[in-house]
Amino acid sequence: MTDFKQLGNEAFKAGKFDEAVKHFTEAIRLNPSDGILYSNRSGAYASMNMYQEALADAQQCVTLKPDWPKGYSRKGLALYKLGKMEEAKKAYQDGLKIDPNNEPLKAGLREVDVSSDPQFMYLAATISQLVATNPKLQEYQRQDPSYTMSLCRALSDMQSNPQNIQHLLMDPNPALRDGIMAYLGVAADLSQATGFNEPQQPPKAEPPKETKPEPKEEPLTESQKKAQEFKDEGNKLYKQKKFVEALEFYDKAVELDPNNLLLENNKAAAYLEMGDYEKCIATCKAAIERRYDVKADFLVISKIYNRLASCYTKMEDYDAALAAYQKSLLEDNNRVTRCAMKEVERLKEKKEREAYIDPQKAEEHREKGNEFFKKFQFPEAKKEYDEAIKRNPKDAKLYTNRAAALTKLTEYPSALADCNKAIEIDPTFVKAWARKGNLHVLLKEYSKALEAYDKGLAVDPNNQDCINGKYDCMAKIQAMSQSGTVDEEQYRQAMADPEVQQILGDPQFQIILKKLQENPASMNEYLRDPKVAKGIQKLMACGVGVAGSLVCLGQPRGDGKRRALTKIPRRFMRIAAE
Repeated sequence: MTDFKQLGNEAFKAGKFDEAVKHFTEAIRLNPSDGILYSNRSGAYASMNMYQEALADAQQCVTLKPDWPKGYSRKGLALYKLGKMEEAKKAYQDGLKIDPNNEPLKAGLREVDVSSDPQFMYLAATISQLVATNPKLQEYQRQDPSYTMSLCRALSDMQSNPQNIQHLLMDPNPALRDGIMAYLGVAADLSQATGFNEPQQPPKAEPPKETKPEPKEEPLTESQKKAQEFKDEGNKLYKQKKFVEALEFYDKAVELDPNNLLLENNKAAAYLEMGDYEKCIATCKAAIERRYDVKADFLVISKIYNRLASCYTKMEDYDAALAAYQKSLLEDNNRVTRCAMKEVERLKEKKEREAYIDPQKAEEHREKGNEFFKKFQFPEAKKEYDEAIKRNPKDAKLYTNRAAALTKLTEYPSALADCNKAIEIDPTFVKAWARKGNLHVLLKEYSKALEAYDKGLAVDPNNQDCINGKYDCMAKIQAMSQSGTVDEEQYRQAMADPEVQQILGDPQFQIILKKLQENPASMNEYLRDPKVAKGIQKLMACGVGVAGSLVCLGQPRGDGKRRALTKIPRRFMRIAAE
């Protein structure tokens, strides 16, 4: 028999990651409950910068082997590469709870902490803007979603250790070199703009400077005091939503204190609330143009850029809004502006998704996907279903179609996610419940499979897919119980199930299990109690024996293997299948 896992490991070591994925996929098809195989494929996906796929496999690995630290390391890396810092941090911390001395987990957590530093985030904002305006860097970002983050780490290292700049400029990776050169070019432009591009001279030792007291704020002139009064009166009217009257007072304040650009910002706020976006934009831009003439504080300019961004957001010109927020962050990098910017990014993505929606084209792609599926061309079918979902993300049947293709490709975690999405959209879509149950059976999660079938039958009691699926699932449980052994991986999964732990931790249930061990014939008596019947069904569906062996208590056979229930009572089979 071909050892696909070994072939995958060899391909991985040789750097042939696409081949490694194929071998690991075949190994998963043969043994879908082996968490290590999902971990290996996650590593191969990550090496190809396919971090969404790497994350899906890492999550399945953690589900199958919740006590294995490497699964959390895989998950943390994928989340980190996708820019999900908080989730990545939690993944690494969860792994360290299991193995506090695990070096890869500790190193990953340190990397996340560094990337979450405010200075690093400011650098990341600058690099994001640079990449967005540079076509060459945009192409690198398209090829590698983690490119911006990699470039940020390299530049952060360069800033901390300037002696490394020569080494970085000689890096064999052209994408990294081009990014560093582009950044240095931006830095040079900034130097010229601020007048610091002078010929370099050896630094001279400066005598220690005397500490001088900070200069006191100059007292306000009479005109400025009067302007402040007008501004305060305008603010009161603004809060009362009397924007026209507020503008009159702001104009009076500007006449008395024309160098105070915050007054212009207040005027822009009034125009914004009135819906006069053109005047709001014109007021903000005019104020920004005067910044150097009046020597405005950078905090003031940051506020004006934020007002400008708010106006563009109201107009749904999200690109212009993001550009304004980027400039605001260059003036003052603060959490409020970053949060506002993320919200605009979310709105932009939503608008683009909605603009792309076209149910008619979605149906065309679905039909093409169905044709590919009938020809057993499952990768091509999946691509068509992908496009169909983008065109109509609220159609539940598209997700079940893609789940079918993913199942054929043995991408069980992703297929399960699609079934869950279909159910989220339409809880009465019985086909999704049936397909979800089938996937749980493939993963040997019989308890979850029965639950899915039951929910489908609650919607349509005559649905043959759910009826047949449930009977097949019960037959597998019966066959497993009669085999005399329990799959070790399945046993570990069962022991990690909170519901199983609760059942086994119930003292009353422990007494019942002990009596069943002593007298299996008493099963029918206990099945009259619905609570006990439900608990026994749960244990059996999870592959945990109940009667003659009490696998749930961890008793092994003489050969070291765990024993299973030798026979499920027919009465119980009827109860479970009703």
